[in-house]
Amino acid sequence: MRSFDTGGFGLTRLASAPLGDAYEIADLAVLWGVPSVLVLTGFLMSAATGNGAIIGHRVAGLLVLLAIVGPAAPSYMAEDGCSMIPVLSGEWFATVASAYGPAQSALLLSALLVLLTPRTARDTWPSGFAGRRAVASTLDYLIFVALLSLFEGGLSSLDYGLLNWIRGNEPTSLLGAVPAFFYVLTGRTFGKRLMRLRVVSSDTGHWPGWRRAAVRTLVFPVLVCMPQYGLIVLLVDILWSVADPAARTLHDRLAATRVVRDLL
Repeated sequence: MRSFDTGGFGLTRLASAPLGDAYEIADLAVLWGVPSVLVLTGFLMSAATGNGAIIGHRVAGLLVLLAIVGPAAPSYMAEDGCSMIPVLSGEWFATVASAYGPAQSALLLSALLVLLTPRTARDTWPSGFAGRRAVASTLDYLIFVALLSLFEGGLSSLDYGLLNWIRGNEPTSLLGAVPAFFYVLTGRTFGKRLMRLRVVSSDTGHWPGWRRAAVRTLVFPVLVCMPQYGLIVLLVDILWSVADPAARTLHDRLAATRVVRDLL
């Protein structure tokens, strides 16, 4: 089977890190019953606010994402039992397709039912830029992983994800958080620039200042490095945006910031 890898820095290697992290986070989400909590929260918020259609789209999107990550994220062994199947290879796609099961069907069916939530006259919440933010965050993640691999002897050290690398290389991994901190602190990372987004103060609509930006930026590295419950708090932080009127995460609320479309 043909792989998309073109050497030590191929697409296969680059895709392995986010898939490893996605698998860990999705596994944690299933363990804590996040799909059920999502549907219940969406139902309660829809009943309380009347914004069922908008909340339904957010919940359905996360359910579909969990259904995709489930079969795609694990590391699969080759038939010889001595090596891993290269990500994005023909054998990998076939294995992922065969791993689709009842759990994924249930998630997709739940997403479909949630999407059938009727729109009402009270559906006035702004949709925000959740999709753009997700793409921007993914691009920034891949950039950081690629740069980190230059100092780690190649992407192979990140095959099982950034989260696994951080836990296995403390305190050395904290050195990698330093450039990442200053990179994100600007509020105009490469991903945000490409998606034409920027971070502003929710009060003034301008640059929030170094203190608020620092509070906002420290959330991810601090929670990732926090043992046991750090990832759980990170999940809560992200899932907060499902019920938030402007799709803002909890750390945006705490830092009094918001992400807006850059019209320049």
